[in-house]
Amino acid sequence: MSVNAINKLVIAKTGSSSSLWLPLWMHHDDTCTVTEYLLEEFVSSSFSDTCGLTQTELRKTATFISMVHDIGKATAGFQYKIGKKLPERIEALRHHLDIPDIMDMNKIQKTPHSLAGEAILRYLGCSETVAVLIGAHHGFYPDDFEIADLNEDRKNIEGYCNYFGNTDDTRVKLEQLWKDIVRNALSRSGLTSIKELPDINMKGQMVLSALLITADWIASNTEFFPLINVDDTGLETDYEKRTAYALDKLDFTEKWTSERSSYNDNAFKDTFGFLPSNIQKEVLDIVDKSTSPGLFILEAPMGCGKTEAALSSAELLAEKCKKNGLFFGMPTQATANGIFPRMLCWAETQSEEYYHSVILRHGSAAFNDAFRNIQKGIPDEGTDSGLVVNTWFCDSKKACLADFVVTTVDQMLMMALQRKHVMLLHLGLSEKVVIIDEVHAYDAYMNQYLERALQWLGAYHTPVILLSATLPAKRRMSLIRAYLGQRTSDEKFEKTAAYPLLTWTDGNDILQQALSYGGEHKTVSIIKGIDDIYGLIKRTVDKGGCIGVIMNTVSRAQTAAKRIRNSITDKVLLYHAQYIMPDRTVKENELIKNIGKESSPDTRKGYVVVGTQVLEQSLDIDFDLLITDICPIDLLLQRIGRLHRHSRQRPDGLKTPYCYVITDEYDNDKSGSKSIYGKWLLKETLEQLSESVTLPDDISPLVQRVYGAHDESDEYKEYTNNNNILVNKAKSFLLKKPTCRNIEGMANRSVSDSAGEAAVRNGISSIEVLAIKRLTDGSMCLLDGTRLSADPTEEECELIASQKLRLPSRFSNKWNADKIIAELEEKCKTYIGAWQKKPMLAGQLVLFFDEQNEAELSGYKLKYDFENGLTYRIGSDEDE
Repeated sequence: MSVNAINKLVIAKTGSSSSLWLPLWMHHDDTCTVTEYLLEEFVSSSFSDTCGLTQTELRKTATFISMVHDIGKATAGFQYKIGKKLPERIEALRHHLDIPDIMDMNKIQKTPHSLAGEAILRYLGCSETVAVLIGAHHGFYPDDFEIADLNEDRKNIEGYCNYFGNTDDTRVKLEQLWKDIVRNALSRSGLTSIKELPDINMKGQMVLSALLITADWIASNTEFFPLINVDDTGLETDYEKRTAYALDKLDFTEKWTSERSSYNDNAFKDTFGFLPSNIQKEVLDIVDKSTSPGLFILEAPMGCGKTEAALSSAELLAEKCKKNGLFFGMPTQATANGIFPRMLCWAETQSEEYYHSVILRHGSAAFNDAFRNIQKGIPDEGTDSGLVVNTWFCDSKKACLADFVVTTVDQMLMMALQRKHVMLLHLGLSEKVVIIDEVHAYDAYMNQYLERALQWLGAYHTPVILLSATLPAKRRMSLIRAYLGQRTSDEKFEKTAAYPLLTWTDGNDILQQALSYGGEHKTVSIIKGIDDIYGLIKRTVDKGGCIGVIMNTVSRAQTAAKRIRNSITDKVLLYHAQYIMPDRTVKENELIKNIGKESSPDTRKGYVVVGTQVLEQSLDIDFDLLITDICPIDLLLQRIGRLHRHSRQRPDGLKTPYCYVITDEYDNDKSGSKSIYGKWLLKETLEQLSESVTLPDDISPLVQRVYGAHDESDEYKEYTNNNNILVNKAKSFLLKKPTCRNIEGMANRSVSDSAGEAAVRNGISSIEVLAIKRLTDGSMCLLDGTRLSADPTEEECELIASQKLRLPSRFSNKWNADKIIAELEEKCKTYIGAWQKKPMLAGQLVLFFDEQNEAELSGYKLKYDFENGLTYRIGSDEDE
């Protein structure tokens, strides 16, 4: 490819010193090479349909934008700025162009090269639906007011100088340079005119911009595409070697392609180790017969195999819809950890020939043993699993581009959030089959993001499977309508009380089928209100029973566990979210061992587990008797699902399942339960709850009655008003609908990853700290006494990073969060400034404990121990 003399001298990149650089023509070629590779080897065969283009249109458009994406660097302002680091190169360029010796950097910042590139392409006649992809290639879309008409800019020397310099001769040469760059791009794309580029709709803009960002990031990685010596301008004859080196170094796995067009009983057993249940068979049959599959909502009892139904269905859907990956979203880090080994077992069956990439994505994923033990990079010799972790995907923005992704649901919700690089989530999820579990657990605020995400996935024709044990009918149909982009649906779908139930879309059609349930029908006796829970616990312990006590707040759980330990039995385990990760892992393992599916009568005998909402999900544990705070009916049924969960011989007097519901939190106007759940849902739950509940028969009727109720009471008005407030609050940063004209102004540049996760979860995330002990001599150690070096090694950094602890919610309230963070930051600067130089510890907040594992923070006294986790009090007050 011929490149004119000026083009060959235009600077694209520089290294840390003035001895290395990269010319613009070479970076454009690098990016185009990667784009062609991604189109062939990375994206699915359905990607052109996702973009709303033909295969030919996709190839030509993607090639063109990759060959012009940095055209905004071919301006006087950018060359002046980067030339300061490359005096030798800028002087060579000044032989041809009059680049000013002095320019105002503040003015240059007003036309960053992505924005300048979009303006230049519009000036040369490119349609705005294509030009906007250039403006967006650094992760956010310029607002309309930022795209000033270039002809108008000429009247303003500020804008004129940034683009053209100060002379007419330079203006003429730069305009010609732009045209040459476009001409080269058209030639490589197989186009003869910029007018031949197709008009790109909003969903196409979203995923094509993500493809360009991905290609640009890879092409900008000097491990793949090295910079060249400052004396060199690059030889086109050497380019084939450069390309081969880069793609070999990139070392991506083969993209996953499902070859599963049907699922019989034997195939299911080969994959999962057991024959399919009636529910699983019927779901697979419906998926198999669908012609234009879309959204599937499976409502079925806890423990009936919804996960295996979803994974097997995902194989069929991936083959039907030509998708090349799987995304599994869970409510919490703990549930993501719980599902990850099961997903790995499934993923290992997906290919005997190729390797596929897998990722566990959440804040503590690096400390998950199953994830840590997976081979990093494609090994020289084969491994049994066929799964690898490609380190290029081990980044919060790129994680969802891996083949198989397990993460928290936040990642899916954030595709509906205005934030930088949101388009990468769209690319990753649109290419996959998306499974979201525990959908019932979302509030009105989170549901706004869920519905908008479903609107986008529906526009992409991405198959989605939603799993729930307990879902209100109105919520179910809101999700269906969101996916289809419809405002209304037939009311008959909201009136059904069938259970288990599958509701799905086939094209624009909505269908519904009751599923056969061949499992146990379990009747649980319900006792509402109990005067002496500790007497009940003692009597049950004396019988040798295993008891679960679930409280709605950590402080209530800690108080209950302390009293049981002091007056009844020391065979007590307290479990909640305010433990450091190693302790929480130990407790999880102890729970599974002592009261899990394989637990023995000896380990279960007289064992008491006290916990919070974390016991509702993920852990496969089994109680003989359950005591729980009042909570909304869907969550209460989840808790009851841990009662007599497995078939086993139970102690005398406990052969019938009993659930005792504590109501004092409802009667107390200042209760934490009312603050968490609101009065209305607690009131309706108590009113609808009878003396017994039969699972699964009563699940749907109870949920529909509670969530379908309404009256003129103050509690109901407060409930609806609070929901409306949450809905309106969620709209602040909600992404536009996929039916809008273009994507300009859709990414808020100030929303970070952590802020994004907070935004989709209704407010600031709980503040997380590293719990470290600081001794009187100034040395540091872990809370268990393990000494740390002043300059910690990489191994010590891993240990330190594993001490992450979530502070109670009162420390992250709006009125004190900033003060708390500032206090923590100040102590970090004072005691451990050197830690910030460690990549694993940089930016982390540390809470310093003394020799007694006590700390002070903003007037509170905190204490940590393995039994109770983190406790706190004000001044000399008793623990709250």
